Amino acid sequence: MKSRVKYIIEQPVRKNHLYLIITILFTVAISPVAGAGEVHDEGSHEFHRHHMALLLGNTQSEETSNGPSIGVDYEYRYNKYLGIGGLVEWAGGDFDHLLLIVPLYIHPHKGWLFNVSLGSEIHKEHEGHEEDKKTRDWIFRTGVAYQFPVGERYTIGPEFNVDFSEHETTIAYGIAFGIGF
Repeated sequence: MKSRVKYIIEQPVRKNHLYLIITILFTVAISPVAGAGEVHDEGSHEFHRHHMALLLGNTQSEETSNGPSIGVDYEYRYNKYLGIGGLVEWAGGDFDHLLLIVPLYIHPHKGWLFNVSLGSEIHKEHEGHEEDKKTRDWIFRTGVAYQFPVGERYTIGPEFNVDFSEHETTIAYGIAFGIGF
């Protein structure tokens, strides 16, 4: 019988697992720095700590697959420049994919927003005449957005993301309607 440790060490490291490890290490390393020196007085910052958005858009793959997408995301901002959150997104049409993603948000200047995300993609795998079965793949997402402020609490803006999974690369783009609180 093989020992559990030897079995784990002998397994090949997949590219998606490497992305996950790098993102977790980066998040853990930057978290103490993000909160250092931060004043938590409510009147001292010009951004909302919490932000939720409804995403309406389209998803395309390199193989001409196309479909509408809808999603909801949440962000908690550590400070003016860094936030972390969660995203649930569904892509229909040729896809029928459900994405569950944990993004790291970077706010470099004013309304600009960059994200680096890891998560899971759940989709149906079609195998001839057999019954459809659901499969789960790791997904790495990177993207850019711009949030235009509308009043004191609301945002609206374009968003562009590229998703890398084991089987395909997809592009997701659309409009995000957000609220800060």
